Amino acid sequence: MEVRDTRFLIYAIPGLILLIVIPMTLAWMSRRTFTQAEAEHDQSARPYKIGKINMAIAGAVVSITGEVRDISFKWLNRPHYQVKDDTGNIRVIMFTAPADEIKRGEKVDVLGVVVKNLFDRRNPAISAVSIKKRNNKTS
Repeated sequence: MEVRDTRFLIYAIPGLILLIVIPMTLAWMSRRTFTQAEAEHDQSARPYKIGKINMAIAGAVVSITGEVRDISFKWLNRPHYQVKDDTGNIRVIMFTAPADEIKRGEKVDVLGVVVKNLFDRRNPAISAVSIKKRNNKTS
């Protein structure tokens, strides 16, 4: 039995195009929003050692420097990083993929807001607006 009805193409082709265009547009909008947030919060962020970050400063804009020890949820385009310095470690949560590809063992600068860690209720996390590879010139 052969069906030669091509009316489904009227819906299928635009539908397939939308399945490609919508996620790309949302990713672009998300990156643009995070870039704007970075520009707004960069001046107000206080530098912290990871060991000094606790729930008493929840909601504060902070900047940290450390080494990436682990990466998870990268496949969802919502990467979580375990960042460690000489005073402790903390989960850094991104809600969009960063501009640079960040790998384990790299030194990074993180800018974000201290939040409750949903994966470990005893410790805070950082909801990051930016995570960038650290320049080796300013170690």
